[in-house]
Amino acid sequence: MTEIRIGAVAEAPIDQLLVEKLSDPQTIEHLVRLLDKLENVTFFLDMLENFLRRGPEIADSINDVVVMMRQSLSKPEYVARLEQALAAVRRMQEFLDSPQVQELFKSDVLDVRAVQLVGKVSRSMIQASTEASQTGAKRIGLLGLMRALTEPELQPALNFVLHFARNLSKELGDA
Repeated sequence: MTEIRIGAVAEAPIDQLLVEKLSDPQTIEHLVRLLDKLENVTFFLDMLENFLRRGPEIADSINDVVVMMRQSLSKPEYVARLEQALAAVRRMQEFLDSPQVQELFKSDVLDVRAVQLVGKVSRSMIQASTEASQTGAKRIGLLGLMRALTEPELQPALNFVLHFARNLSKELGDA
């Protein structure tokens, strides 16, 4: 067996130290965890080795980008575009920070149901406008209006209008 000597003091044989260290439960646990992750460790080391091998190439690429940026920024049109973009971003931020927009975000206007309803109303208005322009202006009297009110396809819209009127009156009364 090999013995380790430091100065005049004799140490325990190295194999005995190794056996003691390897028999320690904490060392065993660490070794098992390391062996479980050995594939990841070798993959990481391979990536690191490839990265270090390509270091000069990466540095050259970064240098080329810096040179290109310096050349671009020396042209007045690029500087003007950059300034315009920054001014636009500032204006958008001012707009978003305005009390009106903040109040809009707090309101129910942007509620999904409200947006869907506005979409339905918009599509209905466009379709009604198209149909009215194709058929021409018809004169509808009181009896014609009363007859139209009984049509089944108008009932959901009439029901909506009545509920809307009631709720709007409540909102306006509370205002």
